[in-house]
Amino acid sequence: MNQIKIIVAGNNYLLKAGLEALIEKSTDFKLIAEVSTEAELLSKVQGSKASVLILDLSTISYTTELLNGIKKAAPGIQILAINAQQPKHFISKALETGVTSYLMLHCDKEEITEAIYKTAQGERFLCGHIVEILISGNKKNELHDSNCPLYSYCEGVNVSEREMEIIKCVAEGYSNQEIADKLFLSVHTITTHRKNIMNKLGINNTAGLVMYAVREQLISSN
Repeated sequence: MNQIKIIVAGNNYLLKAGLEALIEKSTDFKLIAEVSTEAELLSKVQGSKASVLILDLSTISYTTELLNGIKKAAPGIQILAINAQQPKHFISKALETGVTSYLMLHCDKEEITEAIYKTAQGERFLCGHIVEILISGNKKNELHDSNCPLYSYCEGVNVSEREMEIIKCVAEGYSNQEIADKLFLSVHTITTHRKNIMNKLGINNTAGLVMYAVREQLISSN
């Protein structure tokens, strides 16, 4: 396969050093630029052949203008954001305005590696804690709760936003017809989504899907 060309943007020395080491150890990845500021980022992205931009949102100021500038300079580039804990509205805005995938700063090597592969293909990959806050609507605007420590391992989830909605509905006991009515979709579409979700997650029944939703904190264990 062709190497995935990557630009890393941010001013966190430890994160940049870690990403550089991870990229150098993979023959599938190639680091073509490192930048520390928004101005440098737009300059390096322009005309680059990069497939993935890893954007450290803890040190690069996120604005709609910045994302628009990136997309204008490199329309085909996919953005993998990495950040510390943020409220739901911040994450949602980033995903809605151009960020493809989203991880937290404490995610491990395997999760970051998988996120790069998926993001390069244009697939959304979210850290498990990011999924939790987007689904749960946590009123405290935090990415973790007492049952999900901030620095615990969080298995990544490679499912679409629609699939996450359906997983939550199934786990809460809604029938296919009720889910279809709730999401304004046909029953056939819901059935197809459920089959795809189960195949993707390696689950073969509804009970397994419920257990998955509880384990990933998409619903309360109560």
